[in-house]
Amino acid sequence: MDRFGHVPILPLLGLAMASQLATLCSATQAQAQPVYDMDGHELMIDSLYHIMLPASGNMSGRCLSAGTWWAYDSPLHAAAGQCGQSGYLGEPVMVQAADVGAGYTPRLSNDVIFAFNNTVNQCMMYLQWRIEDEFVTHQQHMTVGHFIGAPVTAMPECTHGTICREQSYRFRVERHGTGYKLVSCYRPPCRDLVLYEYRGEQWLTVRKEKDGREPFMVVFKKCPLPCVDPRRPPVFRPN
Repeated sequence: MDRFGHVPILPLLGLAMASQLATLCSATQAQAQPVYDMDGHELMIDSLYHIMLPASGNMSGRCLSAGTWWAYDSPLHAAAGQCGQSGYLGEPVMVQAADVGAGYTPRLSNDVIFAFNNTVNQCMMYLQWRIEDEFVTHQQHMTVGHFIGAPVTAMPECTHGTICREQSYRFRVERHGTGYKLVSCYRPPCRDLVLYEYRGEQWLTVRKEKDGREPFMVVFKKCPLPCVDPRRPPVFRPN
């Protein structure tokens, strides 16, 4: 207050703006926490990870990999098979932020892209994850494989209420129990990924409304050396 009894306005505005910025920063940090691996390190887009389902209840530990229920089937589908006795932990996965400029670390509740290793199957499809309807099981399966060069990360302007095919390649990681769960927002509202048993295997599908299946918990284990370099050209992987 000056000698005329006036209260200075600029300092008060500065304090108000600083308070608002602090609130916004706190909210942003709370909504964009990093995803951590089993060793407590943030996931990084230039590393490879095994996605594992810890043992719980009557289910033993499982590891994610690509599989098929028909010979020479393309594309493949994501399955949760038994982790091998010889240390097999499934196929390593690349986890990347879906949007350009989203940063070096995949974060909770943000769109991410998954791909098994840096390989192609016998149909010359890069093993990137996407959601696709399967007429055999009447489920929305986690399908892996698309034609090389498909614009998977481009997000066109979508009118309200429409379904963009590119959104089928995008997933989210959310907190679940002591680990995480995987979520698809391909067809609103966002739905958890769950396990669906078919031909003796557990396949990753999108949860249907009121179908009784619960989301599974996953953890990320960094692929130890020697592991496939994600920067190398794709290699052939037979089905």
